[in-house]
Amino acid sequence: MTPAEDARIGVRAVSEVESAYRSLTAEDVADHRSGSTARPGRSLPTELSQGAADAYEWALGRSRHGPVTGAPSREVPALWALTAEVDAAAVLLDDPVCSGDTWQYARGAHDALAWICGHSDRHV
Repeated sequence: MTPAEDARIGVRAVSEVESAYRSLTAEDVADHRSGSTARPGRSLPTELSQGAADAYEWALGRSRHGPVTGAPSREVPALWALTAEVDAAAVLLDDPVCSGDTWQYARGAHDALAWICGHSDRHV
């Protein structure tokens, strides 16, 4: 089930989350076509943008598993579930043995979900 346009995901309007997701995925498509692994002007690694894209998809109810924990989900996650996923990403970001690609993916998911939850004003 997808949310109504006037509904909220976390503290953000669905339209805001959808816009952030579309902006990110549109830039990824353009980068893929050009052969780039980072966006001009933004320099986001592929893993970071993939983590953010997966987080947005999950938050929008389009993915059946949380991007970091893999927790099953059948609908748009509640704020508590979004926050739990942010916390799980934060644990990975603080783990000294977390590899570069995994760390970048977790950072993308963390930053996108932290924005959705209202913990940050910046989104990926």
